Order: sequence, then structure tokens, then C-alpha cells
Amino acid sequence: MTEFRFGFSGNAFDVEQLVDDAVRAERAGFDVFQIIDFAGALSPVVALAAVARATTTIRLSPFVLNTALWNPATICRDLATLDRISNGRLEIALGSGIAVPDTRRLMPQTRDERFERLRDTAAAIKAAVTEPGISPGFVKPPRLAIAGTVDRVLKLAAEEADTFLIASVPPVPKVDGLESYAVIPDRAATAAYLDRLRDYAGARADALEIGTSAPVTLTGDTEAALAELAGTHSYLTPEQIFESPKMLVGSLDEVAGQIVRRGTELGITYHSLRAPTPEELAPVIDAVKSRTAGRQA
Repeated sequence: MTEFRFGFSGNAFDVEQLVDDAVRAERAGFDVFQIIDFAGALSPVVALAAVARATTTIRLSPFVLNTALWNPATICRDLATLDRISNGRLEIALGSGIAVPDTRRLMPQTRDERFERLRDTAAAIKAAVTEPGISPGFVKPPRLAIAGTVDRVLKLAAEEADTFLIASVPPVPKVDGLESYAVIPDRAATAAYLDRLRDYAGARADALEIGTSAPVTLTGDTEAALAELAGTHSYLTPEQIFESPKMLVGSLDEVAGQIVRRGTELGITYHSLRAPTPEELAPVIDAVKSRTAGRQA
């Protein structure tokens, strides 16, 4: 089994809180500090430059960069600059973007055009490693993650990425009161989806890291917590919610067990954990490392 890695997403709306989150996430044992790329939030690349100055070891990642809002050549320059400021700690996660009202007019108008922007950005980043162009050049080739849902993104990640991030798993049901990105998949659909990814990856499959993000609910009453979640995710049973790779709920032992099983059975080894503070998630990281000590290759 490859090594588990853990990311924490900081406060993207206040720079002082963001930097504090990063320092505490580094202390709590997280591998990667992440920031979203949302309308109204801090610019992720600029904000991570401040984080880089306040931390020493934790890796830094926009999670995920909305490529539909960025010019491929100029974002390469910004990313390479951030990589230099952080002394090579940058990881780059890319997605084609969600057309929300605040940003829709700024983005390419069709899904085909947004996919082309995603592909062009991935290509520009990889090219800039050897031919910097207008960028200052990267310290070393940054880890490249691609997030998505549809087959053409699976194929792009299989060919070009170091990490594939599960956004949603098709077919995504329409659920009243939930945006499509908030709909969580069941385990069986995710397994079939990842099998397809690995088929596309071919000889690269074993080297391709699989990642996901999930809110973490640590509780002494797992049954009650699942019943409450089923009120929102009514398209799944409580048992399916418990097994969904985009949800972590239960006791500390149960949550650690979920993470380890998803690594063994689904190959998911990179987890972006969501909770109010990094400290409350530190026991999860410790429990997973304790369970897998001596088993990682």
C-alpha cells in the first residue's frame, strides 16, 4: 500500500486566519495545506505566498484552481513564483470550474471550452518545467492533480496527472436543495468509476494517486449521525452514506478504519479532511498511521 497523505483546507476569506490555520495544520501533522478558488475568496496563489513565509515543511496547494478563470501562461508564472517562494513545496490541483452566477460571465461559456482550458493549463504547466517561457521556472516539477467527473477528464488525468481527485461520480442524481458538487457517491459506483480510470491509465495506473475530500464527523453515536445525514442525502441509505468515499462519520476508530479500507479496496490514499480546526483531525491522522505502520511500501 502506498503512503496515506492528508490535506487541510484553510479559511479562504481572511488572510490572518488562513496563515494561522496553516501553521496549526503543519503542527497537527498534515501533509498539504489547501485553499479553495471561489468567487469572493482570497486569490489562492497570492494567499499561499503568505502561508509559505509562515510555514516550513507543509506542502501548499490551490484546491482546486478554477482554470476557467485563468490564462494558462500567466498562471504558470504565478505558480512558479509561488513554488520558488515556498522552496519547492507547491502542489497544483486543477479543475475546469463550476459556472456559478458570480463568475459565469468571466469563464468560457461551454463545457467543451472549459475542458479545453483545463487541458491547455495542464499542458502549459508541464511545458514550463523544462521551458519556463515567461515564468521564473519551478524549483522542481510540481505534483499535478486533476479533479473532475466526466470521462474526458478521467482520460486527461490518466495521461497527464500525478493525482486524480474525485469531484463527483456519474451519473449524479438531481437532488432538491443540493448543488451537484455536494451530492456524494456510493461505494459501488465509485469502485466502477476508478476501475475505468485505471483502464485509461494503463501502465501508469499503479503510480497514479487517487484523492478525495470529505467532511469528518467524529461522534459517539454513529447511528444518530448517519440518520441526520440521511435527511440531506436522501438518495442513499445510512449504510451507503457510511461507506461513501466522500463522507467520514463515526468514532475515531471507525473513521480511521474507513480511511484504511478505502486505501486497500479503492486505492484512495490522499484525503482532504474537512473540519473546523486541524487539531480535532490530528487524532485521525495518528490513528491511520498507527494502523498502517509497517504496511506501506
